[in-house]
Amino acid sequence: MKLRKPWQFRLVGRIGSILIRLLGATWRGRTRKLVLPEPGIYLILHANILFLCHGFRDRGTAAVVSSHRDGEVMTQIMQRLGFHIVRGSSTRGGARAALELLRSCRGRMTIVTPDGPRGPRGKVEVGLIQLAALAELPLRTVSFAASRVKRLSSWDRFVIPLPFCRVHAVLGEPIRVARDADKSRCAEIAADLSQRLFAAELDAERELSA
Repeated sequence: MKLRKPWQFRLVGRIGSILIRLLGATWRGRTRKLVLPEPGIYLILHANILFLCHGFRDRGTAAVVSSHRDGEVMTQIMQRLGFHIVRGSSTRGGARAALELLRSCRGRMTIVTPDGPRGPRGKVEVGLIQLAALAELPLRTVSFAASRVKRLSSWDRFVIPLPFCRVHAVLGEPIRVARDADKSRCAEIAADLSQRLFAAELDAERELSA
């Protein structure tokens, strides 16, 4: 069924947020409530949205959600989980969204899924690095692993952690971008962060198995 009416989005958002709270309450490990060291921009793979929804809930965390119709469902869910939502792209066609993101970043943890909503999987865009430079905030990767998951065949290989699984999170070291960094330097940092996202995912899996 395609969602078209506002009440349908609100209903799905309410049900979705309840299901995430119930599912997350059964997990064991480091996502019951992630403790993060400082305000900054935290990069998480689009596939790990369920982890981030539970791990960052109820603390006023800012999150960038696509302005596409599909993003309305996530907006409704995440608002009920206590997120401050910024609609639009942090990297494409988004001067208005970029300005709102900059305002939201101040004093907050800000979550971005750099490869959402359409991919390519794990790709970090240069525009996000330029935003971090303007906001003078560190960039960090956050990756997750779970002992039992259902992984979908979608472009992002979306992860559904199963009930009562063990979950492990890995927080990357901060990367600070000079405010006057040129586009070439920002592109280097974007490529490095893309690699770090995948490397951290492997680290989380290894640490979980250990």
